[in-house]
Amino acid sequence: MYVSTYGKFGQIPTPYTSFAETLGEPPLPPEIQEFLNQVRKSPQNYKKLLLTVTFHPRPMFSEVKISIQKGVPQDLLDVQLMHNLDPPGVFLDELRRIRDDFQKRDSHFKQQIDAELQLRNDMIRTAGDRAMRLGSQTLRPVLVEALLMTDICFNLRNLGTSSAQKILPPDLIQRISNSEVPDVHFTHLGKFLRRYGEVLQTKDPAFKALVETERKRRQQEEQEKQRQRQIEEEQKKRQQRRRRR
Repeated sequence: MYVSTYGKFGQIPTPYTSFAETLGEPPLPPEIQEFLNQVRKSPQNYKKLLLTVTFHPRPMFSEVKISIQKGVPQDLLDVQLMHNLDPPGVFLDELRRIRDDFQKRDSHFKQQIDAELQLRNDMIRTAGDRAMRLGSQTLRPVLVEALLMTDICFNLRNLGTSSAQKILPPDLIQRISNSEVPDVHFTHLGKFLRRYGEVLQTKDPAFKALVETERKRRQQEEQEKQRQRQIEEEQKKRQQRRRRR
């Protein structure tokens, strides 16, 4: 198992017994066990998946797709729902066990893990430095958006993707684009921007007031949309009643 921070990434040995067996969890469905056996047999064909479960803050919300029993490729979240992987921790832990074994046998994969970790650390460090230099005034639109969006990983990924050119130099953006898991890095960038905005709120009353003003404006806008939808529904019902007469 790996425990990671922006500065460290270290391995903790785990016993061979699966978490499902140790904790008395129900066994994984046969089709999922079959998929895990395929990954275990040919991990080199599943590097993107193994890197995703290593670095993504919430792997089930990532962009990676897998095929179960030669079916249509599906997002991990769809796989979770379709195959009753709730919670998905046992499935993810089994993938991480495969990753641990693979990197011990394959030095190139170990180097790839180290390179992705270095890229993530370089990105967060650079984003922090540039955020300080740019100042809150320049980044306010991005930070307000970061604070008002729902904390779902695909929203954080979209935020990181759309904000990258504002806060990262071109060479670092290119490195992320060349990565096997760019969505993972952009998700971390979105997560960083959200956290930066949270901290800024505690230090800058004007920024906090701006966020609250924008939050109220959006709430009012949503309430108005709901009111309009209700009016339209009522109009449709009245029209249907007139037709029945």
